[in-house]
Amino acid sequence: MFVVLLNAVLSIIIITIAIILTIIAIVLIIVSLVRSSAAKKENKKTMKVGLWVGIAMLIIPWIVVAVFFIASKIYDANNNRWLPGRSLLAQTIIDKDADELYDMMADSVIDEENISEDDIEEFLEACDIDAGKSDIDRYSELSSQDNHYRNYTSHDNGRAQTCFQYSMYNVNDDGGEIYITGVDGDAEGEEYVGIYYISYTVGDESVSIGVKPPAEH
Repeated sequence: MFVVLLNAVLSIIIITIAIILTIIAIVLIIVSLVRSSAAKKENKKTMKVGLWVGIAMLIIPWIVVAVFFIASKIYDANNNRWLPGRSLLAQTIIDKDADELYDMMADSVIDEENISEDDIEEFLEACDIDAGKSDIDRYSELSSQDNHYRNYTSHDNGRAQTCFQYSMYNVNDDGGEIYITGVDGDAEGEEYVGIYYISYTVGDESVSIGVKPPAEH
């Protein structure tokens, strides 16, 4: 969870700084060009320091941004990072897309539980989901009370795994809830990354498929 939050915060900070420096750089370049043009009319020479400083401030910050995102991609690849996010999970459930949901399941869980696409389809049919395209914001916006998403780290398997939990509330008039959890990062292998468990609950009744991932530690 810390790594995910740190990357998000650093991304915002780095991009914000790059934008501010870009604005300053553009101002410096414009001022330098205006002064240079005025000096030229008076047959005077200028050092154009502002121009070169502006160009440097325009280029260097975005090189840093590019290096940061490339490094993040390399980190994600080395640690088999998969960040499904609220929108993708919600869209898959709302569309009752069994193929997509099956592809999002961790291979290790599919093998362990012998899960097939037909099983996923039967699960979705058993869920009385009454959500449509217009509901996607309810299940993806941070400010909405109809969804909850969190990450945590587990060391249950003798190695660090980053896990996620996602809930969709009020998916029908009966107050049904969809709960999805799994692993979104495991350096040991990509077969351990993906959805582990999904359930539909309404009142005291519940249907589920898969197995729950390691507990939080």
